[in-house]
Amino acid sequence: MDVFIGIDVACAKDKYLPLVICTRQNGQLLPFPLANYQIKSPRGLGNALTLHEKVNQAFASDVARYIETVCVTYQLNPVRIGIDSPLRPRDNRLKRRLAEQALDKAGISCYTTPSRDDFEAIKAKGIDHLQADKPIQNLPHAHQIFMLLGFALNERLSKVAECIEVYPHATVKQLGVADIHKSKGNQAELQLSAMSQYTGWPITNEDWEQAANMCLGPMHDRVDAYSAAWVASLPEMERTCFGDPEKGDAIWIPKVKPINGISAKPPTKPIPITKTKQVVSNAENKRSCPACHQHEFKRWPFGWDAHATHKCTGLKAVEPEARKKEFKRRFINSSKSQN
Repeated sequence: MDVFIGIDVACAKDKYLPLVICTRQNGQLLPFPLANYQIKSPRGLGNALTLHEKVNQAFASDVARYIETVCVTYQLNPVRIGIDSPLRPRDNRLKRRLAEQALDKAGISCYTTPSRDDFEAIKAKGIDHLQADKPIQNLPHAHQIFMLLGFALNERLSKVAECIEVYPHATVKQLGVADIHKSKGNQAELQLSAMSQYTGWPITNEDWEQAANMCLGPMHDRVDAYSAAWVASLPEMERTCFGDPEKGDAIWIPKVKPINGISAKPPTKPIPITKTKQVVSNAENKRSCPACHQHEFKRWPFGWDAHATHKCTGLKAVEPEARKKEFKRRFINSSKSQN
């Protein structure tokens, strides 16, 4: 079975690396419930240790071993890996990478990728900072140090499958759901909901319950990793990039249009992602059943399958699966085509 992998590069100490493995089935991009697996992704070692190349190489080898173990165990074939990090340092002759210049023109912010020479200075400065017993939380260039791990991951994982650079923030900008920071309220769920219009997942309540199991970590990290896997799953004709792929300087995003009907403002209360049934309050998405007009969906179309199977009086079919197919054909597919 072919699979596509997304990695939200993070090196925070003791934090599991957000890594999602997905397969395409019946038009859906489905993640494996890696959070439930006995083997876990490697834990970050912190910015201080990420200053050292050998540490990053060892960590990247651990990540490769994790991917290979999961793939061998479940007979999976890794096709492409989306990495949310620069894959190599900036050309010394440029002030900003070609991809970053293109992002600038599009009004999308991003950190500058240092050159190889710059990184030598950054590492020396960081080591001097630590040797002077200054606080780790004040480590200079903290927002760029993770890129060193990204370089190591690209070098090692390129032996596992093709690696491409992705940028989840640019993806949600393209989808039109990036007005609020991903860690605020239920913004991560809103972003995932926007992606689902193209990936076909998550749609049902059961899907949303499984969203917590894509990998370990905060919801916004899981969504970023899923976003990276989504881009990795797309053939090049269904992707667009910032930069120049022929020069090895490109950031890829899906070739999609902004989603209509996905509010940029999250509901008052975050959407809970738990092992129990999901209860969502979102007045903007309330809608009565288009078949029986007797049931009100609190967040259309979530819960349509259970309603169609057991309760809806507006369907002609009798058998549960036939009822679901009828409801989906008449109302779910038609609403997607209108979007």
